[in-house]
Amino acid sequence: MSRRGRRTLGVPTFPLPVSGQFMPAILLIILGLGLLIYKNLTQEVKQAQDLVVQEGTLINYSFKKTPEGEKDYGLWLKEFAERFELSPLEEATFDTAAFKAAIKPGDRLRVEYSGREDVLENGGVRRLYGLSAPAKNIAFFTGKDIVAKENSGLLTYAIYASLALGILLYIWQIFKMRRQQKAYAE
Repeated sequence: MSRRGRRTLGVPTFPLPVSGQFMPAILLIILGLGLLIYKNLTQEVKQAQDLVVQEGTLINYSFKKTPEGEKDYGLWLKEFAERFELSPLEEATFDTAAFKAAIKPGDRLRVEYSGREDVLENGGVRRLYGLSAPAKNIAFFTGKDIVAKENSGLLTYAIYASLALGILLYIWQIFKMRRQQKAYAE
């Protein structure tokens, strides 16, 4: 008996079966897309252009530890009602002695912060992404570097790895299925 040919409407068909052999690949792709959506919804600053750059006059600064032993570094500027707080990434490497030696109250500082951050929701605190003293030609850290550090990391690698692995596994399963169909046809 001859096998009946597959009918098409002039459009090449590509099988997209959702069966047991394709399920791991599909789950990996869904995981990668889910992580990508999660990262895009929770990430406040995606690129350095999202930062607001302004200058202000230093009123006071505080480099202390909380009762739990965590660092709590912040500074206040005359032109802003809120407190500027260093990120945990910068608190670990920030040289407080160099800051105290170079900067005194009354000096002008340039700060970089997120314009999307809601100060009322955060209790009057803004997170610093960049800090420099342009008059003294000193840059303590830049927003471009902080954003690059935040955008790379374990979550980003997990997204790319699960998407790539899922796609490659799906292609391999299609290749394997085609080979089995060809063996049955012969």
